[in-house]
Amino acid sequence: MEREIGPTNWWPAETLFEIMVGAVLTQNTAWGNVDRSLAALKAADALEPHAIVALKPEELQELIRPSGFYRNKARTLQSLSQWYIERCGADPSGAENMTDDELRSELLSLFGIGGETADDLVLYVFSRRAFVADTYARRLFAFLGFDVPAGYPAFHRSYAPAVLATGLDVNQLKELHGLIDEFGKAYRSDDDKAGSFLADWPR
Repeated sequence: MEREIGPTNWWPAETLFEIMVGAVLTQNTAWGNVDRSLAALKAADALEPHAIVALKPEELQELIRPSGFYRNKARTLQSLSQWYIERCGADPSGAENMTDDELRSELLSLFGIGGETADDLVLYVFSRRAFVADTYARRLFAFLGFDVPAGYPAFHRSYAPAVLATGLDVNQLKELHGLIDEFGKAYRSDDDKAGSFLADWPR
């Protein structure tokens, strides 16, 4: 995939906190809508954890409205930002005393943070090894002939250990996620995938 698609350099962002916000906003919406919300937050000088916490919920909701589900997402952003400040000192190094499992568990305990968002944050913000078992990954694994359980938690439990056992480092796991998603966007259906460079992959 890397040979055919090339480096993806995921996740596109100017700061780690922008990745955090983007990971929340991208839930159930297209990235173009996330870009609009991020631009509004930047214009309001609010793309920073202390600024997010200081905003009135209604103000934050209005800024991120393009991303949809803006009431819940605003609550999630404020909960995540508060945790990031209090638990980590608003810096990923503040989580160094936590194991990978502890970090993921704490993230999952926050309002609105599900498995995919938690794994995005663990991998891209905290630079820990993680497998993002998103929809594109599930579709790819199914196309390649793997038995894919329904839902994020079950798929993650089934395949994250095998992916991590490959020994891929953090940067390689980021690239794997990016490549899987770029492949999924380019080849959306099984028929499309069957005409791709993975058509002859043994299944």
